[in-house]
Amino acid sequence: MNFNISQLKYLMALGTSRSFSAAAEICNVSQPALSMAIKRLEDEFGIQMIDRGTSPLSYTETGEMIASQVKTILEEVQALELLISDLKNDDLSGEIKISVIPTLAPYLIPLFLKKFETKYPNITLVIEENTTASTVKKLKSSELDAGILVTPLDEKSIVTHPMFFEEFYVYSHSKIERSYVLQEELDLNNFWLLEEGHCMRQQMIRLCELRDTQKSQLKYNAGSIESIINLTDTIGGMTIIPEMATWRLPAERKSRVTPFVEPSPVREISLIHHKFTTKSGLLMALKGVIEEVIPGYMKIRENAQRIDISPPEPFNQN
Repeated sequence: MNFNISQLKYLMALGTSRSFSAAAEICNVSQPALSMAIKRLEDEFGIQMIDRGTSPLSYTETGEMIASQVKTILEEVQALELLISDLKNDDLSGEIKISVIPTLAPYLIPLFLKKFETKYPNITLVIEENTTASTVKKLKSSELDAGILVTPLDEKSIVTHPMFFEEFYVYSHSKIERSYVLQEELDLNNFWLLEEGHCMRQQMIRLCELRDTQKSQLKYNAGSIESIINLTDTIGGMTIIPEMATWRLPAERKSRVTPFVEPSPVREISLIHHKFTTKSGLLMALKGVIEEVIPGYMKIRENAQRIDISPPEPFNQN
């Protein structure tokens, strides 16, 4: 077949504007030139794609099918153009805005921030804490460049770069005199969960295999991991915390952290961005620094027996 990208863009503009004159204005060409280009495309395909007998103009049934495929082709062409432009830019400078989920931000950000600023002094890093749902929404509206959160995500417009796997542990009021905890040993009558809005809450519920939390005695009023640790210390019971939250605990608190029996529950942490990002070079630099500060054993899933307890639909549940 002999056609070009401009003809495909003309076809899409015509479908949007439903007028040859309006489509020509959108594409910044003359109306006769656009009309001729569309006619040549139809001749090349051997298919009439525009119903010229309607007012306003419309695609034919076969034209609708072709336009749907053309839309996908043009999106991929745009992604290729952005990637080439980004790869040609060797000067790693500019600003990147990222969002980190609250159950990860206090522990991960201090690990990489200083190293990143030292290694890439010409990159300005703007960081905020946000939920998964809000992060994805802001990526789609170009308010953010990237997110660091729990994956997988069922979002076709989002590109995911897994970085490491974080194990979950039991934190209890009284020391457990065993080297591991069985899932069935969790005391669900005295168990602290994060409040609504945290994706980790759903992971905790899934780990406990709870299906009707309204009938349980689980407590919901903790707003952060530090809060559920303090509540456990003060009131009693137990909770679940991710590995990074255990690293800076004082010795007495750390003595009340117990791993699960293998296979260990983990969550996958990834850097995500929109597939049409213009800052892939900067984002890969950030990903590289984060991976440098993360212990090697956390980056290889097969290092231990692990089970993924990410919610089946993380975006909708966060």
